[in-house]
Amino acid sequence: MYQRNSSSTIRHRGTVAALASLTLALTACSTGGIAEGNTEDEGGPTPILVWTGVKGEAEAKLAELVEQYNSSQDDYVVETQFSGPGDQLTAKLLNAVQNEQGPNMQLGDSTPQMLAQVIETGKVLPLDDLIDDPEAEISRDSFTEGMLETGTFDGTVYSLPTEAGDYALVYNKEMFEEAGLEVPTTWDDVAEAAEALTTDDRYGIYLPIGTGEWPVFTWETMLWSAGGELLNEEGTEVAFNSPEGVTALKTWTDLVDSGVAYPSSLQTDADGQGIASLQTGQVSMVITGAYNLGILDEALGAENVGVATFPEIEVPAMNTGTNNSYILDGTDAEEAGAWDFLQYFLSPDVQAEWCIASGYLPTNIETAQTETFTSFVDEDPRVQVFVDELEYARARPSILAYSGISAALSTEIEKAMLGKSTPEEAIETAAKNAQAALDEQQ
Repeated sequence: MYQRNSSSTIRHRGTVAALASLTLALTACSTGGIAEGNTEDEGGPTPILVWTGVKGEAEAKLAELVEQYNSSQDDYVVETQFSGPGDQLTAKLLNAVQNEQGPNMQLGDSTPQMLAQVIETGKVLPLDDLIDDPEAEISRDSFTEGMLETGTFDGTVYSLPTEAGDYALVYNKEMFEEAGLEVPTTWDDVAEAAEALTTDDRYGIYLPIGTGEWPVFTWETMLWSAGGELLNEEGTEVAFNSPEGVTALKTWTDLVDSGVAYPSSLQTDADGQGIASLQTGQVSMVITGAYNLGILDEALGAENVGVATFPEIEVPAMNTGTNNSYILDGTDAEEAGAWDFLQYFLSPDVQAEWCIASGYLPTNIETAQTETFTSFVDEDPRVQVFVDELEYARARPSILAYSGISAALSTEIEKAMLGKSTPEEAIETAAKNAQAALDEQQ
């Protein structure tokens, strides 16, 4: 088990505070360290409020890990609170911090690129001094450069990746075997397989249709695979309004138009990726991550759930998806407690347990080398597909304008997928609106 280093320190605004130097009580469980009215309570541990988007089966594991942490030391008591769906977090957190409320820490923000908006409020704690502390359990060396970049804004580290995720083509093996099909490796292969698998009551594939970041997150891989780029090298102009950008979107819309892809959105608050369509046999293929293998195995049987590397258009590509965690402005004791818990959660053995329970992939380099995680991969080789894709994965840009770029793309991708515009029109309009978002921040 993780052992907290009692001599570790936290440096903030020029002060050095021992991790157990202060104990403060929260006025209510709905307010965190940035809430007004906190008073000293020298008789007990410092309460640390952690917001999290975890629901479902993994919630029990998170509660277990939190309890282990609380039992391992006497300085802090962590309490978790559901922060709502990932796409709604930034707006909720902005509202909270602007009203001097909110958590001490956000655990696992699924849209870390949007954090720039919260950073602008001055309420997010820079982490450079903490990860550069020689006594810290978690440091820069705990992550690859690409992983660390997911939480870096204008050269400053504000968040750390606590969960990694990518996605692959997940398919019903029984349906493939009955149709005599090979596993697709390209999108041309997907089109052929989808046609063979489509029947009067079943579509070959469900593609990301709907609002929010998920359709954009997956389409960006299509863009890179086609040879395109989201932005220019300087990050000052959109670059996806290109033949490659059109090809990336048209590859999907062609499947819908030909009647082999589900023609509307199955997105819900509980199922943003249309996983239910594979569970119920409405489709034969979906795009999803390792985190959904458990529920699919339960519905179809693990022997019938296949995983294939995300198909390519021209070259292999993958978008690095990380859920990042960060600390909000508070008292020295609250910040110290949040950092202590974050280090615990990122420690190799704890992260290995969490990855297995949640379906996410490791972010700490040492986690993947633990006996716990390597044994897990040996038992389920499907996980290795997701791990291997991280070798060439890229990350979305950590810039303030990304939320505007994503919104522009989300709106127009959905229109094209629903047949309300052509891929060419969608890309042109998205580029115009995305450029406006970029120009506003320059």
